[in-house]
Amino acid sequence: MNIVFPVLHAAAPLLLVTMGALISEYAGRMAMFLECMINLGAFCCYAFTTLTGSAAAGCMLAVLSCTAVTVALERAASRCRANMFLISLALNMLFAAAATFFSATIFGTRGVLYGSQFLFDARTARSITSMMCLLLSAAQLALLRGTTAGLRLRITGSDPDVLEAKGVSVSAYRTLAWAIAAADAALCGCTLALRLSSYVPGMASGRGWTALAAVFLGKKHPLLVVLAVLVFAAAEYASSTIQNFPLFRDAPSAILLALPYITALLLIIVVPQKAED
Repeated sequence: MNIVFPVLHAAAPLLLVTMGALISEYAGRMAMFLECMINLGAFCCYAFTTLTGSAAAGCMLAVLSCTAVTVALERAASRCRANMFLISLALNMLFAAAATFFSATIFGTRGVLYGSQFLFDARTARSITSMMCLLLSAAQLALLRGTTAGLRLRITGSDPDVLEAKGVSVSAYRTLAWAIAAADAALCGCTLALRLSSYVPGMASGRGWTALAAVFLGKKHPLLVVLAVLVFAAAEYASSTIQNFPLFRDAPSAILLALPYITALLLIIVVPQKAED
C-alpha cells in the first residue's frame, strides 16, 4: 500500500506551521499562540470565503487579518515592555475566544459551519493545499539559509548584540518572526478548513503544540525538524487507518486518535534534549 502521498498530505500543513514555530524560536520568542491561531485562521477563511465567494480571496484575507492583528498586539506589548512569553500565552487564549465570539456573532452558532459557498472537491483541495504548504515551507527554509534576512532571523535570539552592533533592529526581526508564525498558522487553518469544506471548532487538533514539539525534538536543525514532522504525520496517518487491520480492529478508538500525541510524548521522553557542544 502506498503511504507516501497520504503522509505528505498530512505533513504539509503541519510542516508549514512548524516553520513558523522554528523561525519564532530562532528569534528568541516562542510562538505559544499557534494552536488557536490555526483555529482562528480556519474561521476567518470560512467567513471571508463565504463573504467574497472566492476561496483564494478568503485565504488571503484570513492570513492578512490574522497577521495584522498579531503584529499590532506584539508591537503594543513590546512598547509596554511586557513579558512576551506571557503575552504569547495570552494571545493564544484571545484567539480562541475571538473565533468563538465572531462565530456566534456573525453566524449565530458556536458549532460547525458549512454551506454551499464553502464546498470543495476533497481530492482537489487536498492536492492544492498540500502543494501550497510544501512550497511555502521550502521558501521559508531557503529564506533562513540563503538570505541576509534569514541569517539575521537565525541569530536574533542567540546573538542579538551582534545585530545591534551593526545597527540592525532586533525588535523589528522579532516582530517579523511572529508575523511569519501567525501567517503560517493562519494558512494552516485555511488548509484544514478547505479540506473539510467546513469550519469545525478546535480543528487544529493539537497541531500548534505538535509544531513546537517538532522544533525542540529537531533541536532547531531544519532537517531534523522536517524529519520530526514526517514522524508525526505518519503517526497521524496511522491513527486514521490502523483500524483497517484485523489486529487493531478492536482497539479503543480514543487510543488510536491519540496516537500522534502519544508518539510526541514518547519522542520527547526518549530523544535527548541537550545538544552537543
